[in-house]
Order: sequence, then C-alpha cells, then structure tokens
Amino acid sequence: MDTQERISKLSLWKLVILFSITAFIGLSFYTIIFRNDWMFGLMDILYHERGDAHLKTINYHSQDIESIPLEELLFDSTNVKTTNSLFLINKKHKIDDDFVLNLVNFRDTSLLVDENIIDDLEKLLHDVKQNTNEKIYIASTYRTAQEQEEIYSQNPGIAAPVNASEHQTGLALDLYVNKKAQREFIDTDAGKWIHLNSWKHGFIIRYPFLKRHITGIGYEPWHIRYVGKPHAEIIYKNRWTLEEYIYSLEEDVFYTINGYVISRQCPRNGKLDIPKGLDDIEISPDNTGFFIITGKIK
Repeated sequence: MDTQERISKLSLWKLVILFSITAFIGLSFYTIIFRNDWMFGLMDILYHERGDAHLKTINYHSQDIESIPLEELLFDSTNVKTTNSLFLINKKHKIDDDFVLNLVNFRDTSLLVDENIIDDLEKLLHDVKQNTNEKIYIASTYRTAQEQEEIYSQNPGIAAPVNASEHQTGLALDLYVNKKAQREFIDTDAGKWIHLNSWKHGFIIRYPFLKRHITGIGYEPWHIRYVGKPHAEIIYKNRWTLEEYIYSLEEDVFYTINGYVISRQCPRNGKLDIPKGLDDIEISPDNTGFFIITGKIK
C-alpha cells in the first residue's frame, strides 16, 4: 500500500468518525430540546432500578396434575376464568374471526373496555389521582375494525393496520391529562406515575422506549395495555415487551413467582394440564397457538 493510499484511507476514517460524532451530537441536541419523551425513556433506562421478577420452574408429579378438556375449561368450568388478557396482537399476530369480545361500558360513558379490566382500571385511576393530584382522561379504548381502518388510512405511519391494533380488543387505552396528550403525556406527573406504577394494577406500557424493533411501534408512554397480575410485574421489572414475555415462557413448563403458577401450553389431545390446588385460575389464549394458564397457590 503506497503512502497516498494510506492517507486516503485515513482521511476516510476521519470523515466517518467526524460524521458519527456530529450525528450523535445532533441527535442528542434534538432529543434534549424537542423530545422529552425520549429523554424520560433514556433516563429511566440509565437510572431507574426496577427490582427482580425472576420466574422459577416448578416440577409437579403426575398425580398433582389434572388433564382437562379445553372445551370444558373455556365453557363449562365454574372454577376457571377465561380472559383475553395475554392475547398478543401485532402485524404478525392479528385478530381473527374467532376472537370473542367481552365489552362493557366504562362507568356511564360510551367508552367500551374489556369487562375483566374494570376493577383494576378503577384502582389505577384512583391511585394516580391520589399520588399526583392530576386527573387522567381516557382518549381511546375499543375501536371497531371500521374505525381502525379509517384511523390507519389517515395516519398509516403511526396507527396499526386493521386487525393488528390492540384497540380492537378493549384491553388497550390511550390516556391524557388536560392539554397534555400523546408524547407530551410523559411531561406530566400523572404520565410519569403511570409509567412507573401501572404494573401494580396489571397494566403495562405496551410500546416501550427503544423496543420498536420488537413491537413494530415506537415509544408510546400514553398507551397502556392490560395483561393482568402477575404478568405486568414480570414484564415491567424485566423491561420486556409483551412479545418478549410470551416467548420467554417455554412450552409445558410450570413457573412460579410471588405465589402464582404460570404455564404456556398447546392443547394435547384437546386437553390442558392444570395443577391441583390452585385458586383464581385464569386461561388466556396468546394468539400464537398456545394458552397461558395462571393460578394462585393455595
């Protein structure tokens, strides 16, 4: 390699480094000045510890397991609650024609939500008011396929396509404080409280900061999704998305955490394995061909 070629390559590397530094400084400046939501997300990652929520495997003897027909669990059992709380929805896993809605009006409004989230939603709204003295409003809950199609056609770069939106389930809510909506929601005390505490009531920030490569959607601190307990705590403390959590659960393995048992199963011979001695058993399809079983240890 001659001297001129070395100089050319050195100059090229200098340009690359200079461009990288300039781009970093420019992005940092833009974030600090214009994107408070990104700044909050970054500070949360760098400085906020979330504690531990590690799942431990638990082994059952065959005599401690009941293999129960899925149809019985879903439709005939009085001891098992069927929910959609862990139903994964994205562009890959869409809502199909078999999806069963469980919608009710929230309070005396026209807002429709899944009936299973009502109690925890009321507690969430009460606690955020008590802790921040700010009132949270609900901008959007359930949408019909037609409504979602109209929203997507107006904002295809932001909204999810029809049948790829959680708003078609009643499990997702868009929140705001007076004059502070969408990404400005995180500027408020209520927005920050929701980000850090909504998991205590079974909700998660569905589209977290720096997880677009997994969810397909950028950071939305105003969009919460109900997944129930103890799943919200596990997702929050591990900084997972719903996608990451569901796929972390190995097939037919029983896990335990904080007095709960969790198992992700695909029916074998039309049956699911349910440990004996569980209370408050819930079963939710996860929209990947599996069901997630959750129960409290007596």
